[in-house]
Amino acid sequence: MRRSRWRGQGADLAKSRADALLVSDRLGAITTALGLARRTRHVARQNLAWSALYNAACVPMALVGWLPPWAAGLGMATSSLLVVANAARLGRDTTFRR
Repeated sequence: MRRSRWRGQGADLAKSRADALLVSDRLGAITTALGLARRTRHVARQNLAWSALYNAACVPMALVGWLPPWAAGLGMATSSLLVVANAARLGRDTTFRR
């Protein structure tokens, strides 16, 4: 009885400190998790590149007056929507689901 209590506490500690946690007996889940991590990193880099491109191009044009304020605001909103839509692709990808 006492051993199982200690085991349960050790498992809780392992869960709280782990970067990834396998909850099934499938070792293939490790490769699935690594694939999802790579895809997430790729999408995050795409989002950062899109944001940097917008900020490098449109913000200076708006500052010097070549771009009207309403157009700069519309561009910023569109940029944000594109970033969110790009990130949402991760949730729609069925490759990593069971």
